[in-house]
Parts: sequence; structure tokens; C-alpha cells
Amino acid sequence: MSSDPRHSDELITSISVYLATGGDDPDDGTQGGVSNDRASISLGIAGREFGLARSDVTDQQKDSADTYVLGEGGNVVKPGWNDPRRPRRTLGDLIDHPVYVRFTPPPDVPDDDWHLSRADVTVTGAGGSSVTYSAQLGEPGVWLGSTSGQVVRLDRRHSTAEGTKMRASDRNLKMAITPVTWR
Repeated sequence: MSSDPRHSDELITSISVYLATGGDDPDDGTQGGVSNDRASISLGIAGREFGLARSDVTDQQKDSADTYVLGEGGNVVKPGWNDPRRPRRTLGDLIDHPVYVRFTPPPDVPDDDWHLSRADVTVTGAGGSSVTYSAQLGEPGVWLGSTSGQVVRLDRRHSTAEGTKMRASDRNLKMAITPVTWR
């Protein structure tokens, strides 16, 4: 049996999304603001997109960081519409679909850009399993907008237990193929 929770039918109960905006440039935040009728930020995961807007966060301000929760404990605008339990999604749905963050500038400020410096996503299943993703942005991050591209893909992060298993298997493989030194 695989230790990868993405090979299960465990239902997703919540998704937590941490987004950080750069702080080096005066234009790092969005000009138009992020709300229902302005710019939008979405998370693509498990075969659908979810809106990442909170009523207490109206703009991705320079040097800011916010967490958005979808599903159980949801804190986003229209939580019932942005719920991975409706329709039901499973951890298995994570395998066949890319995970990404999309920034769409507002119609009245089409040249608006956003400086994303960090993105981390944690998907939690009904049985307590979790899968994490992050964007490998490096320094200084990535600019998203109409002229620079609107999507950044996130990569899966392996848990510590999985990393340990992988390292142990790599050590066993190395021992198996390393020639024996004769005395």
C-alpha cells in the first residue's frame, strides 16, 4: 500500500492557502484591489478553481501575508460556493490535476500586476491525512498580470516521513550498487 495519501479516496475537508505579497517595490501590491468586482485570485486544485477573497482583505498590500481557508472552517467570501466538499473532492483528485494560483486583473485596471513572493497550500482529508504544495519562486518571487502571465504552478512537498523513507531507500540502493573494496 502506498504512503502517498493522493492514492486514496479520502474526502477533502479543508484547504488552507497562504499567500505573501512582495515588499521590495512600491508597486508590489495590486492597484485595483481584490474583491468580488475587482481583481481576483483563484486556486486551481483537484479539478476546479476556488475564489480566494476574504471580506476583511480587500487588497494584496505590499509586504502582506494572508491565509484563506476553503471548506471546514472556511473564511472566504461565499464559503458555500468555494468548498471542496461541494461537489465532493478526494485526495485522489489531486493526482490528475495541476495545482496553481491565478491572478486576474480588474477590468478597469487591465495592466495591474501582483508581486507574489510565496504560496503554500495544505489539503486536509477527513481521516487526518494532508498533502502540501508550494510555489518554488525563489528570490524575488514572481510578478503576475496580463503582461507577465497570470498563473503560477505549485509543486507537491513531501512530508518528513516520506522524505525519510526515500532517503533510506536511496541509501540501500547505494549500498547495493557500490562495489566492494577487497583487502
